[in-house]
Amino acid sequence: MLLQAAESGGEFEYIPNLRTPESECTEGVIKVLQGDRNRVKQLKLKAGDLQFFLGRFSLHRVTENTGNIDRLLLIQSFAEKPGMIGSMYRVQDLYGKISKIHKVYEHDKNRTDELLD
Repeated sequence: MLLQAAESGGEFEYIPNLRTPESECTEGVIKVLQGDRNRVKQLKLKAGDLQFFLGRFSLHRVTENTGNIDRLLLIQSFAEKPGMIGSMYRVQDLYGKISKIHKVYEHDKNRTDELLD
């Protein structure tokens, strides 16, 4: 849920269903990173907007915030089964720190697929 929109920039861009539980779709990702925007969708959310999407299978990002007001977002996620845990590298990147459980379960993440985080 968007709590506060950026003054300018900060648009959410995504490509739905770019990868599947069976495939990283590396070729498709490379095309996008090389500038192919044919499948890119863009949302300009307003404060209070609630957005649902399958982030695990969708390439996504937020464009650069070019104003003086920060974009503030509440992110909630769910797991398909109990005991699933994100990789310590992804958690570190997102939140800036990890807990002991991330180190303990780094090689046994209890995942429903073999995709990279």
